[in-house]
Amino acid sequence: MNTSFDYSRWSDAELARAKTTAEQFLTENEPQISCVLTRQRRVLDYLIGMLQRHDLSLEERLDCFARIAETAEAVRECANGFFELGAQPLVARTVETGSLF
Repeated sequence: MNTSFDYSRWSDAELARAKTTAEQFLTENEPQISCVLTRQRRVLDYLIGMLQRHDLSLEERLDCFARIAETAEAVRECANGFFELGAQPLVARTVETGSLF
């Protein structure tokens, strides 16, 4: 999470807007978010399946590992981005009120 946010300076209206915006974005874009993550999972499944082949050269196996690492990093970046979008308003609310609810 981006620690540069100073939630103590947010007004109740700003906190409410941030939460509403995050909820709305994640709800409206749920199909697209799911599609992106599903495609990334399929790429990982394919690459892992490739590693089970016995006819791959060392170079081909190393290429699979490199592509798995790249895809895993993309999954991590997507998940972190969506987590931060949704979590920042909740963190802000927690700081403001001293509780999550």
